[in-house]
Amino acid sequence: MQTDRYRNFKMFKLIQLILLILFGIMFFCYLNFDPLLKNNIYTNRNLLTICVFLWAFMIYSAVCLIADYSQLQKEIVEAHKLNQTAYLDSLTSLPNRNGCDVMISKYMGWRDVSRFGCALIELPRIDEINVAHGRLFGDKYINDFSNLLELAGNKYGFVGRNSGNEFLLIIENCPAQKMQDFVNELNANVKEYNKDGKDPAMEIKLSYVLNEQEGLRNFLSIISTLYSRERFKQNA
Repeated sequence: MQTDRYRNFKMFKLIQLILLILFGIMFFCYLNFDPLLKNNIYTNRNLLTICVFLWAFMIYSAVCLIADYSQLQKEIVEAHKLNQTAYLDSLTSLPNRNGCDVMISKYMGWRDVSRFGCALIELPRIDEINVAHGRLFGDKYINDFSNLLELAGNKYGFVGRNSGNEFLLIIENCPAQKMQDFVNELNANVKEYNKDGKDPAMEIKLSYVLNEQEGLRNFLSIISTLYSRERFKQNA
């Protein structure tokens, strides 16, 4: 990624600066430890001129490297902000549709997808909630759910918001029990959220694909199967 390239080049510039400083220290130490050479430099105009140019070049190089390093630091910060804007959902701070697409593209190249598991989680009443309680309330409802999902899902794999009311979970090594553990934990989080009698109560729909059962040959087929299923399992 762009940020990684910036960081690698920043490290290269830092190494250059360190080597230049070490060279300068060694040069001045060598002069001080050799009185004859030091005396010759200050008594020989041509030799002194060469040394002055050399010292000036070393100082100029150090200033340029420090300036480059500072500029790269600024660009890394800007690149990080751009990545956040491009790949993170502004409401939930989860990976957004672009972030999900990046993960899907990554797994498209994997030859062995036999152990993958994917889940699609939906908030089925979000349109109704937006109409009845307003968009701000609906946004808070989505954000509350994303916190519950992240709490349950992060320990299992990738969690992202793939659209307005749909969330995606991808687990690389996913036997049936691991997926069931995730479902149980998410259901428990939702039930805990609803325990205080919140109105409206949080409801979710969930569907998943376990490729150890499906035997699909590539990751695209897993995602396609996940999204083509008409029936969701009702939870919470």
